[in-house]
Amino acid sequence: MDIINSPEFDPDSLSEFPKGPKIIVRLHTDSGLSGIGESPRNVPKAGALENARHLEGQNALDLNLQRLKLPNSQTRSAYEIALYDVIGRAFGWPVYQLLGGLAQEKVYVPYWCGRKNPVDAKRVAQRTLKGGFTSLKMKGRPGDPIVEAVRAVKEAAPDVKITVDFNRHYKTAEEFLPIARALDQIGNMRTIEDPVDDLGEMAKIAAAVRTAITLTPHNARHMVEAAKLGSCKLINTGPSPSMMSFVINAALAGALGMACWHGSGHELGIKDAAMMHSCAAAGNCTLPSDILSHQRVDDLIVNPIPIKDSYAIVPRAPGLGVELDEEAVARYSA
Repeated sequence: MDIINSPEFDPDSLSEFPKGPKIIVRLHTDSGLSGIGESPRNVPKAGALENARHLEGQNALDLNLQRLKLPNSQTRSAYEIALYDVIGRAFGWPVYQLLGGLAQEKVYVPYWCGRKNPVDAKRVAQRTLKGGFTSLKMKGRPGDPIVEAVRAVKEAAPDVKITVDFNRHYKTAEEFLPIARALDQIGNMRTIEDPVDDLGEMAKIAAAVRTAITLTPHNARHMVEAAKLGSCKLINTGPSPSMMSFVINAALAGALGMACWHGSGHELGIKDAAMMHSCAAAGNCTLPSDILSHQRVDDLIVNPIPIKDSYAIVPRAPGLGVELDEEAVARYSA
């Protein structure tokens, strides 16, 4: 029982994420329109300012958003989101129209937790049910009581399907297969994500268990190689380098016969809205995508992304369809 009191297993808080600062940007145009964006965690403010100076005076309609060239790559995504927002507002289009059009009106989303012991996993399962979610994503590492935690979820929420992300912490199929087979037996698994790094070892796991294996590919070539080897049946695109690249990667996954979902770094509302538009434009994105700002203390947008029965409803308003909560930004600014 020592593991239950370990500080690595935080029972309720999202301790991995609130400590990572983010940058919120707003781009202003001469026409009076503006767009908002959100950076990944832990990026330098100096880089954001460098990109702002680079964009000053440029026409947003002249920029290639698929290959947006900015001097600082770490804050690039915040400006990409803001540009899609302002261009969508200029044309009166939701962002998904700029990404190829609406393929689905709602996006499947999960509840989420990190590494949990069985006692806390049961509490997470109860919160999953209370929120109306039908899917739960969990984390696991060697030595964690992940099988017992998944079994606790099964007892508390029998119909909830589980994704366990192992973040490639295991080295070989031989090392991981006892865990995989034990999870198989419980009967509530949706998928096992990234158990190992080596695609050959992953193919051995995929061939030995019923549960579908998911790969988070490094790039398109990695995805194709995994498909050839039979290393996975599903794809997590990860936090994509651009919004359009997610749509392209989703289409590639579909061409390879695999459904996909959009990974994230547990974002706030602006980045979640951007992800949702990308998912809405990708008909192959049918698995629970990590749109998780509903679990934040504050998502920094005026109206939270609406979620009903485990689906986020895609906004139809021009741009991202969300507005920045200026009071919340002031309250949480460092």
